[in-house]
Amino acid sequence: MRNIKIGIIGGGPMGLAVSYRLSQLGYKTVLFEADAELGGMTASINFSGVEIERYYHFHCLSDTTFKKLLKDLKLKEKLIWKKTSMGFFYQNELFSWGSISSVLNFPKLSIYTKIRYIFHAFTCLIKIDWEKLDKLSATKWLEKWLGKKGFNVLWRKLFVFKFHQHSNIISAAWIWSRIKRLGMSRKFLKEYLGYLAGGSKELIDSLESSILKNGGKINRATSVLSIIPNKETGAKLITTRGEENFDIVISTIPLPLITKLLSLKKDQQFLINKYKEIKSIACACVLMRTNKKVTNNFWTNINDDRFNIPGIIEMSNLRELPFHLVYIPFYMPFEHPDYQRDDKDFIYDAWECLKCINPELKDEDLVDSQCNRYRYAQPICGVDFKSKIPPLEPFRNLYILDTTYYYPEDRGINESLKCGINLANDIVRKNFEFK
Repeated sequence: MRNIKIGIIGGGPMGLAVSYRLSQLGYKTVLFEADAELGGMTASINFSGVEIERYYHFHCLSDTTFKKLLKDLKLKEKLIWKKTSMGFFYQNELFSWGSISSVLNFPKLSIYTKIRYIFHAFTCLIKIDWEKLDKLSATKWLEKWLGKKGFNVLWRKLFVFKFHQHSNIISAAWIWSRIKRLGMSRKFLKEYLGYLAGGSKELIDSLESSILKNGGKINRATSVLSIIPNKETGAKLITTRGEENFDIVISTIPLPLITKLLSLKKDQQFLINKYKEIKSIACACVLMRTNKKVTNNFWTNINDDRFNIPGIIEMSNLRELPFHLVYIPFYMPFEHPDYQRDDKDFIYDAWECLKCINPELKDEDLVDSQCNRYRYAQPICGVDFKSKIPPLEPFRNLYILDTTYYYPEDRGINESLKCGINLANDIVRKNFEFK
């Protein structure tokens, strides 16, 4: 074991990936996770007797880091691909969506607008220069491509329901990366998405086992209270278990939390302001077990003034489960009055929405429900966001990052794993010989 102490804050996929790679290379890592369960937004809960992710996750054909890691962890055979479909609920009617034929058959837009939509999607697949898009507003960019009516029908409510008052300042690069990732997850123009048999818990448990086997340490239910940069290298961490000095510290928790933890001198306060500039949207995500399918789709986008819901995700139409499972996310700023509503109110709205999408659903078809909340669910990636990302290494061998550091890619398991593993390799190259 190499005599270098490395502290890692956050037990989500990124923090676990950093610890996994460093411990694999023979370095001593100590990981701190505030929650009792590892995984962050990927963590699982027991819902209706089955281990299910608190928040929905899926995998794309282009997720190369994820697939390579599964092979290394001997989980490759547990990754299952399935042809999926998409729907669009508009004006109280459910339409097929996501394929060329479904777009051309959509009756609510002109043929000219539909051709523009298809051409725009194709352009997103071949475009690689995203930095110009970073300077553009996503809503203006999409409206320029699709026209005002096309944008209003297909996109406007999705932005409003997710970003509220921030919807017009979201970077075009961010939405481009989402369109491209899903567009790349196709074979012969058919969408294929993947899931792990046993869910994300299989991945999290395997990463944990590997880290422990390689001599790493994991402290669950241990909050970091303060990060004090050392004069020479690394930092001192004050936690609910005490305090400890590390030669290298890597924080992977949401950047807004850093403003409360990082202990700096007065002339260094400008860094705190950089972290404060990174804002996030909160999420109240409802899970529902039903007796019937809502639709045959994996996801269904929604444009309906009655519900502040951008879409629903029917996980049981992707993953093999013993019952029908639907995720219904409500996004909003943490300060929004609606976020203070009781869980039962979100559950009520979610169920009313599902019954509108599928009128055959009756109240007795709702078997179980639950509402989970996350304060930092979606970073608000505004125009010119690249220039606003704080420095990765503000002090020598103190690394502070979260999902915003792989912008313009949206938050996801593959992207977090890739970011964590690459950072671990970079740290070793910089500080030690690479094994």
